Amino acid sequence: MWLALLQLMCVAFITFPTSVIGGHISDPVAQQFYFATLLVTGLAMAALWWYMTSRRRLLEPDLSPRFVRRTHLISMILLRTLLILMALVAVGIGRLINPLLLFALVTVCFIVLSILEWREEGDELEDAEGQEPAVADENPPKG
Repeated sequence: MWLALLQLMCVAFITFPTSVIGGHISDPVAQQFYFATLLVTGLAMAALWWYMTSRRRLLEPDLSPRFVRRTHLISMILLRTLLILMALVAVGIGRLINPLLLFALVTVCFIVLSILEWREEGDELEDAEGQEPAVADENPPKG
């Protein structure tokens, strides 16, 4: 319950750094504040997901282990991306390109890759449903 409350508090707090970055879009301090808030929110979400999936205590029994692993992977990729963006802001990447634009581009790429993976999984399911079961018939028809 405490992890869920922490996650909700982080999500509710995001509006403040968003308004700060809206007023100071090219300020590196505002960018660091925004990315740090997203990082803490991502950490809270990753901690909550880790707690839910450890020993499968809060998961549906039929939830695929592949889905659980993929969600862990997505959480770690998000956290690493935010750390890289914060490092780029610290070195002054803002003089070349706005880090918020980089974050938006990475997010769009990530969404496109997720959609492609989702479609591939759907195609695999359709292929599996269209095939006859590979079980041998115990009682062949007599005739």
